[in-house]
Amino acid sequence: MRKKTIRKRSSRFRLFRIVFLAGFLLTVTLIFLVSTLGTQKFGAMHKLVLEAVGPLQKMVTFTTSSVKNFVDDHLVVFQDSLRLREENNRLLIQLQEKEELLNKSREAMATNASFRRLLGFRDGLSRPAIAASVIGKDPSVWFRSIIIDQGSNSGIVKGNPVVNSEGVVGQVFTTSPNYSKVLLAIAPSSAIDVLLQKSRVRGILKGTGTLTYRLEYILKTVEVEEGDYVVTAGYGGVFPTGLPVGVVSRVIKKPRGMFHEIEVTPTVDYQTLEHLLVIEQRDISELQQMDAF
Repeated sequence: MRKKTIRKRSSRFRLFRIVFLAGFLLTVTLIFLVSTLGTQKFGAMHKLVLEAVGPLQKMVTFTTSSVKNFVDDHLVVFQDSLRLREENNRLLIQLQEKEELLNKSREAMATNASFRRLLGFRDGLSRPAIAASVIGKDPSVWFRSIIIDQGSNSGIVKGNPVVNSEGVVGQVFTTSPNYSKVLLAIAPSSAIDVLLQKSRVRGILKGTGTLTYRLEYILKTVEVEEGDYVVTAGYGGVFPTGLPVGVVSRVIKKPRGMFHEIEVTPTVDYQTLEHLLVIEQRDISELQQMDAF
């Protein structure tokens, strides 16, 4: 009870002091106003109030000025920062546009160079050829194939050989009016009649499903070395004679058996196929004449 009574007395005393102070300030203010409005002369009370209020007003003015200067300075910095950011964004956009144009220019130059090589290769072929582009790939290992953007409407039929400027790519095995599917020469179901260019010995080049070939039916009596070129034999009139196919990369001489075990690396980069040539088949009458001869 005593503690509560002491707290109440303390609260009342604080309230009394606040009221007294407020009354004193109000009285001083009224006296200042009366003395100011009532006469143009500075009385003692006016001077006293002025002396009391002056430092406070000076401090308020200084603080206000400092805050204003601080805000103005930081506002200028903020505006400069915004301008710099906008300028950086503008320059970044310009740089990206320039890089995009540069990339397009490089791509156009690379495409043109590829087409020039392909057209130069076509000029050296003994048969007409149709230019096509790769638009899809079959990822399966056993039946590796690609889809090209030319079909039966362009005169392409099943069995047409497909090449590029590097050599043999494969054969067309199905067509639609506007598209064709090409069986790659590296597919395990592919087999091509070939010659060892140096010795002119004939063999069968088979796909392995990987980025290599296997050359079969080359007798051990034949001298075969790494680096020997393998070209198409031209039998059956499917592929023209002498088209590059690959390079001998390994010769395994086993003690048993009649034939060499030969690994051939393709001259064609199958991972970067883009533009191809589909070679037209010979006429049936021409093939019959060749067979009769």
